[in-house]
Amino acid sequence: MIEVRDAEAFQTSVLQSTEPTVVMFWATWCPFCRRFKADFERVSSSRPWRFAAVYLDDESNPLWEDYAVEVVPTLALFRDGQVVDRLDGVLGYGLDRSMVDAFFRRVQPALP
Repeated sequence: MIEVRDAEAFQTSVLQSTEPTVVMFWATWCPFCRRFKADFERVSSSRPWRFAAVYLDDESNPLWEDYAVEVVPTLALFRDGQVVDRLDGVLGYGLDRSMVDAFFRRVQPALP
């Protein structure tokens, strides 16, 4: 799993990648993100796909607006520099295992 902390690293690690990448947008100050990050890491270690954790700790980070992230954690599948599918977290709840499993079932055909 790749950890991305700023827009420049995001450009290089995600947008310019030749491989589809599942991205988790999250923030360390978010309790739902901290709980979810362990699940995301387990999923990323058990599947042969490319994963990235993108830190949005600073609300002035342009990625908040560039990808209209309103709730963290949010998952997005990037392919050829574009978002091809997305799962937004639920305000005051985050994401749970069933939501994530459904997301991966939906995006699996787009992954190698």
